Amino acid sequence: MKRPSNLRSPKIHHQIRNGTLNTHGLSWVGRRCPRKLYSLILLVFLLLGVTGCQAEAPVGDPQTITARLVTLLQDPSPDVRRTAALSLGKIGHSTAATGLVQALSDPDPYVREYSAWALGQIGEAVNDTGAVRLAGALGDDHPSVKQAAALALGKIGPREPVIVILTQVLAVGEKSSRRAGVDAFTQLEAKGAFPALRKALTDPDPAVRQGAVAALGELGDRQALPDFRERLLFDASPGVRAEAAYRLGKLGDHQELQVLEEAAHDDASPIVRVWVDRAKAYIGPDPTTGGEDDTEE
Repeated sequence: MKRPSNLRSPKIHHQIRNGTLNTHGLSWVGRRCPRKLYSLILLVFLLLGVTGCQAEAPVGDPQTITARLVTLLQDPSPDVRRTAALSLGKIGHSTAATGLVQALSDPDPYVREYSAWALGQIGEAVNDTGAVRLAGALGDDHPSVKQAAALALGKIGPREPVIVILTQVLAVGEKSSRRAGVDAFTQLEAKGAFPALRKALTDPDPAVRQGAVAALGELGDRQALPDFRERLLFDASPGVRAEAAYRLGKLGDHQELQVLEEAAHDDASPIVRVWVDRAKAYIGPDPTTGGEDDTEE
């Protein structure tokens, strides 16, 4: 049987349907940005060009523009601060990191969201102190800030202090913070997260459990295969069972076909059965049967 060429996680399919995942190279924050902000961005750069014409550095120099935009993060107008944060992310110069970290405490949630996103655009140049502050944003009151922080942490890369914070979030955080925590771990692919993610498989919230399955799958550690089998057969949530099927297909081999067949026969959810079939196709037929599909009853 031909393997699917574009197999995506059930979690990713859900995010695409709900418009929370970028699949075309455009920034997630940029697509959510109010149209008014784009006009403000143009205005800010025009102002920077006018005020910068006497400067020694070229007007288009990223470091010069970044320095001026960082000062606008303190502007009295929330619209200007939002625009400055978004513009700093589009430039992505490392000298903006300190100002953006401070803006994670801004009273305006959009400023905090865009600042978190911008730190992700700067990426690995963000130091450990900034990464820790960004991890702290997973406890923000606004879900959009949590999500932006989770995605940004993945771009900054795994740092030991961040792993410790995320582990604590999964253990004692409230529901939306735990969801953001497993999303961050999915982005980070941090091997040290394995024990915390296994514990999260029994979280009372199904979205956290599904995120934990996805994050474990991204680690690529076959020690998680028994956990995926258990989630596929016994978890109460169809989303978790579908995610487990997908991860078995990606990480397992023909030895997983038996449990996949059991799920295909017994699971009452059509969505789960779809993902089971996709996983079976991805693994391919059992070579011990000579390549024959003997799933008929």
